[in-house]
Amino acid sequence: MSLPTFVIVGAQKCGTSSLSATLRLHPQIFMSRPKELHFFDNRFDRGLDWYAEQFTPRPRQLAAGEGSPNYLYHPEAPRRIAESLPEVQLIVMLRDPAKRAYSHYWHTQRLGAETVDFETALTLEPQRIASGKPSDRGRYSYVDRGHYLPQVENLESLVGRDRLHVILLDNLVDERVETLRRTFRFLGVEAAPAETIKEKWTNKYRVRKAPGDKAEPVAYPPMKAETRAFLVEHFRPHNDRLAAWLGCDLSAWDAT
Repeated sequence: MSLPTFVIVGAQKCGTSSLSATLRLHPQIFMSRPKELHFFDNRFDRGLDWYAEQFTPRPRQLAAGEGSPNYLYHPEAPRRIAESLPEVQLIVMLRDPAKRAYSHYWHTQRLGAETVDFETALTLEPQRIASGKPSDRGRYSYVDRGHYLPQVENLESLVGRDRLHVILLDNLVDERVETLRRTFRFLGVEAAPAETIKEKWTNKYRVRKAPGDKAEPVAYPPMKAETRAFLVEHFRPHNDRLAAWLGCDLSAWDAT
């Protein structure tokens, strides 16, 4: 049985597709097709044998993985991963939670599941995610998904800090080579191809930018300034605690 050595667990709308596409270019890494298998959230009843069939790495490929960004926020997925894959490494991508919320909103609207404006959606969120419907919790958790620290602390409690690798989207975009090298070292593959892979990614996978955003493939109107200010203020204490846990500066997320 061939099971993944790593899983990209989220967060949703934080650049996991870009990361997966980049990792796929590394000769020692196998990535599943499709990238999002949704086994530990939506298809767990198919069994571990079905999951293993999705991974067919070649002998020279030292790491195998998939990326389903809903796992991080799903109430059962992290525990299922830890119990089913006792040696797995987990990668988490994070971004400015206000931008993540806005991107999530437009994604939900494009899917036809959102009919109100962003500000109304923020007001409705608590009652929507408290409805008891898993689909509502997944679709409308614009703000709640951005409370990152409890989610990564849950992973830490399940697999340990040494098997958890957090990537900030800003670093993947602005410091791509060094961020890739750190990720390759974490996965136990050669770090040397980082520069070459950066060039391949630039030519093949570069995404179009939305106004004020580095990671969105489809443009949408800019967030209202007062809404941005409200979200920044809401997330500030959460981000401060996350920064302390990560040991890094997240003050750029406070810009209004």
